[in-house]
Amino acid sequence: MSSNDYPENRLPLLGRLSLAVGAGLLLACGYALHPLWWAPWLTPLLLVPAAAGGRRNAWLAGGIAGAVSIASVFGYYLDFSPVTAVTVLVLRILAWGGAASLAATAWRRLPAWAAVFVLPAFAAGLEEVALTVSVHGAVGSLAYSQMALLPVIQAAAWGGTPAVTFLVLLPGSLVGGLLAGPMNMRRVAAASAMAVAVLAGAGLYAGVRLTTPAPAQRLPVVLLASDRFRGIAEDWAAVWAAYGPAVDRAATPGSLVVLPEKIALLDKAAADAAATQVSAAAMRHRATVVAGLEVRMGGIYRNRSLVARPDGTLAWYDKQRLVPVFENRDVPGHTPLMFDLGPLRAGTAVCKDMHIPSIGGEYAGKVAVMAVPAWDFGQDGWMGARMTMMRGIEGGYAIARSARNGIAGGYDAYGRVMAEAASAQGMTVVTARLAAARIDTPYSHVRETFGWLSLGLSVLAMVWAWRRPAG
Repeated sequence: MSSNDYPENRLPLLGRLSLAVGAGLLLACGYALHPLWWAPWLTPLLLVPAAAGGRRNAWLAGGIAGAVSIASVFGYYLDFSPVTAVTVLVLRILAWGGAASLAATAWRRLPAWAAVFVLPAFAAGLEEVALTVSVHGAVGSLAYSQMALLPVIQAAAWGGTPAVTFLVLLPGSLVGGLLAGPMNMRRVAAASAMAVAVLAGAGLYAGVRLTTPAPAQRLPVVLLASDRFRGIAEDWAAVWAAYGPAVDRAATPGSLVVLPEKIALLDKAAADAAATQVSAAAMRHRATVVAGLEVRMGGIYRNRSLVARPDGTLAWYDKQRLVPVFENRDVPGHTPLMFDLGPLRAGTAVCKDMHIPSIGGEYAGKVAVMAVPAWDFGQDGWMGARMTMMRGIEGGYAIARSARNGIAGGYDAYGRVMAEAASAQGMTVVTARLAAARIDTPYSHVRETFGWLSLGLSVLAMVWAWRRPAG
């Protein structure tokens, strides 16, 4: 394929570079820990025209945009490790360089009705690969930039985060393609009709879903979180002196009480004794209490969620997806945990588990609510809560999440914030009455089909473009 196979770009070099940097800044706003929802929608308007004019132009424009896109979170990743920060930078350059190159080729060599889908499908497909192979799952998806837009994030109920990303980039792909070079009205009409049809279908689905009557069952939820303990406390008496009275004050019959992740590090005997105290509180108030503990059993450490039910029974869940470096000493679990919560079925997972669609999907269609002890890194508290909320939209369940050094919140299965507050040195107490029921979503059945389909269509588009003559 020669460079002439791309649309001619009459923009001067400085103009192309400016568009590429602008696209990168928009992406940075979308990838931020506190994102601007509108920024990713505008990105293709700048990126596609910047990529027109030759293969080198396309890769340069996309690479620049990818490099700039990490500006808002580079310091955050650097706090984890320089290797993490550099790896994300390189992957962003390659991903957006490839996306820009493929999009430019598609608009030159494919029918407009097909070209309009290439950039959104390729981005969605790459996100599917990332959430499948990365230890961090769906962390870093552009979909989380849309958490304030309820109609848009309903797409996760049928296609997960890749579907949301696809919808966000589709309108800009259309307009960016129209701006990239001359196009006759027939091509404009064909591309516009296809894009509008998809967006209208997604809008109709969201409208129906959001106007469905809320479940009649209301679950009282109590979320307790305190930042007074630095690190992982090993004095259970001090920890329970802070949390025990708060449980006594806030718990009500039938309620779900959630405490944060790793509120204490205990050996097996001490953990059993602590579980007895938590169980006594659960029985006393006829509530279910879920608390996060790190338990040392000989030389083996496990990050665990304790479930104490009002009938005195206890269950333990082991966190499945551990944070690299920070949790290297812990041994992961491999099994979901579900339990009865009155007439409801509930599940539990710990913090990063809910960043992983495959783990969230283990509960899809099976539970009405997830109890999630968590421990955030301060600046990422909002994002941590929204990533967990997205699993609820995908799986059709409500979320009760309590985080140290972050946000404690209750969210329904549609992504509505029922109540939330930031943790503090004192005791943060968040109460909510969650509409809770097992909601059947398409995602519960098809899981990651949309993302893989998007990737497959991108590959087909690439082959088609190579075989199709330019013009």
